Amino acid sequence: MAFEWRVVYCKPRQEAKAQLHLSNQDYRIFLPQLRLRKRLRGRDQVHLEPMFPRYLFISLCAGVQDWAPIRSTRGVVGLVRIGDIAPTVPSELIDHLLSRSDDHGVIDASKQQPQIKQPVEITAGPFAGYRGLFESRKGQQRAMILLEVLSRQQRIEVPMNSMRCI
Repeated sequence: MAFEWRVVYCKPRQEAKAQLHLSNQDYRIFLPQLRLRKRLRGRDQVHLEPMFPRYLFISLCAGVQDWAPIRSTRGVVGLVRIGDIAPTVPSELIDHLLSRSDDHGVIDASKQQPQIKQPVEITAGPFAGYRGLFESRKGQQRAMILLEVLSRQQRIEVPMNSMRCI
C-alpha cells in the first residue's frame, strides 16, 4: 500500500477547520504554518499563518481509501485536480517541510536571520514596501539595508522587526 501526498483546496481562512475535520476522519494531514513577527497597531506581535493559504497536504492511498468524503468535509472545497487527476506532491518536499517544522507543523520564521546580500523587504516605517539588500546587523535591534534610491545605493538603518526576507 503506497501512500502519496496530494493537495486539498480549502475555503478562505478555513485551513485549520479543514485540518481538524479531515483528521477526525482518520486522514493524515499536514498543514505547514509560519510563526511570523508582525507589527500591528504599533506593537510587535507573533502570530501563525498558513505557509500556503487555502491549501493543505493529505496523504492518500490510491484505490484503497475512499476520497469522496474529502469533498464534503467542512472547510474543504476539494482536492486539487488537473482534469480528472489529483497530482501527487513529491515526498521530498513534504519531508523537507516536516524537518523544518515542530510537532504542530509550525515553522518559526520570526527568528529567521537574513544573510549578507540577501534580498529583504521593509515592512514598516517610511520605507515600507521598498526592497533592498541586507548588509549587516547594527546591534540587537537594528539592521543596515542597501536601497536603490535615485539610481544610487544608499544605506539606511531600520529595526530588525520591520523587515522580512524575500
